Amino acid sequence: MKNTEKIQISKASTSDAQTIRALETLVWKEEVTNKYDVPMFVRFGYVYVAKAGNKIVGAIVAYRTNKNEIYVCDIVVHPKYQGTKIGERLFKKLLQAVKGMNVVSFLDPSLMPTFNLHKTLGGKVVAKIENPYGLDKGLEGGTRLLVRIKN
Repeated sequence: MKNTEKIQISKASTSDAQTIRALETLVWKEEVTNKYDVPMFVRFGYVYVAKAGNKIVGAIVAYRTNKNEIYVCDIVVHPKYQGTKIGERLFKKLLQAVKGMNVVSFLDPSLMPTFNLHKTLGGKVVAKIENPYGLDKGLEGGTRLLVRIKN
C-alpha cells in the first residue's frame, strides 16, 4: 500500500455487493456468500467497505439476529492491505453504528489475526461450539469460538 493512499470507510451500496463477494473469494479461496446474500445484507443489515480510491479493499458484513445482537458473518481485507488496521477501522465503524447492541462472531481458532482483532475490541470467548453451521464433516464443520463484544 502506498503511504499516500487514503482509505475511506463508508456504508456499502448494493452495487458494491458483487465486488465484496469477489474480495471474499480472493481472500478465503472459496465462495463465502452467494450472489443474493450480500445485496440483502447491504439493504437490511450492516455492511461497510474500505476503499482506496474507487477500489474496495476491505469489507465487514453483519446483520441483526433474533436475539437482538449483531452477527458479523465476515470481515475481509485484500491481502495487499492486511496489517494496515483496515479491519479494525471497519469493525469500529460497525460498533459505532450499532452502539448499545452486543456484537457476536463465530471465529476459526486458527485465524489468530481475526481473534486478536476481536480481543483488542473487547471481545470475550463465551462458548466453544462444534460445527456451528451444521456442515458435513470436512466442509469447514470444525470447532468455532463464539466471541461477544459488549457494546
